[in-house]
Amino acid sequence: MIDLRPATEHDLTEMVEIAINANAESRFVGEVDIEAAREYLRDFMIYDDRQIVVADNGGEIVGGVILALSKEIWAQPLCYVIKFWVLPAGRRTNASRLLLDYIFEVANDHDCLAVYSTATAELDDREQRLFVNLLKRSGFRDCGPTMKASL
Repeated sequence: MIDLRPATEHDLTEMVEIAINANAESRFVGEVDIEAAREYLRDFMIYDDRQIVVADNGGEIVGGVILALSKEIWAQPLCYVIKFWVLPAGRRTNASRLLLDYIFEVANDHDCLAVYSTATAELDDREQRLFVNLLKRSGFRDCGPTMKASL
C-alpha cells in the first residue's frame, strides 16, 4: 500500500540517487553535484513555503513531488510543482493519483490562485507524452510555451 509522507533527512541519500537516475534517463545535459543536490533537497524540507512529499511503498520511495508556494504580487499564492516523479516500481499503482490529489489539497489549503507545472524533464517522447497526458487529465491546460536556451 502506498502512503504519502513528508520527506526527511533520512531520505536524502535515496532522493539524490533518484535524481541522478532521473538525470541519466533524461536528455538534459549537465554534471551532477551530489552535495548541491543534497542542499537543494534539504532546503525544500526546512522552509515553510516549500515541501517534498514522497510516495512510500513499504519503506521504498516510489514517487514524489516537490512544491513551492509563491505569493508574488497577489493576495493569494501560486503553487508551483517543481518536480514530480513516479519510479518504475510505482507505475501502475495509485502513486501518481495520490501525488496529484496532494498537490491540489495543498493548493486549496493555502487558497492558491493556480497550480503551475512544466513538463521540462526532457524525457523520451513516450514518457514525456504520458506525463503531459496525466497533467491534462488532472485539469492542467497549456497556458504558454516553456523556452530554453542551452549555454
